[in-house]
Amino acid sequence: MSIRRTEIQKLKTGQYIMVEEEPCQIKSTERSKSGKHGHAKVRVVCIGMFDNNKRSLTIPSGHMVEVPEIIKGNAQINFIEDTLINIMDLESYESLDVLWPSDEELVSKLKDLQKNPAQLSSAQVEYWQIAGKTLINRVIVS
Repeated sequence: MSIRRTEIQKLKTGQYIMVEEEPCQIKSTERSKSGKHGHAKVRVVCIGMFDNNKRSLTIPSGHMVEVPEIIKGNAQINFIEDTLINIMDLESYESLDVLWPSDEELVSKLKDLQKNPAQLSSAQVEYWQIAGKTLINRVIVS
């Protein structure tokens, strides 16, 4: 699990941040001016990558936050079960068990592959490893 630290004020919409030990994608940032005795604040609204929960936090603009490193890879689908999907990395040949994605379009593509095992050998997935967890980001059927 590789995580780096950066200032909250340097983050922009679309980047990633760790909130409550969960990797989240930033949906909006809002900066407020400093008051008479206070510091400028940054309000961040983000959505969890694995649980799709909306989170919002307000942090002084100079503070450091954790940003997850994303390791991207391509994999072949070995088999699809009801609760998980087994994939094999095309470079390291490492086998990984991944939970079903939450995106409806990806789920429908995977269910089609599950019904038609002949296409399974020609299908690939793009996966991301974020904070020790694996997420299927795209399904490629050739």
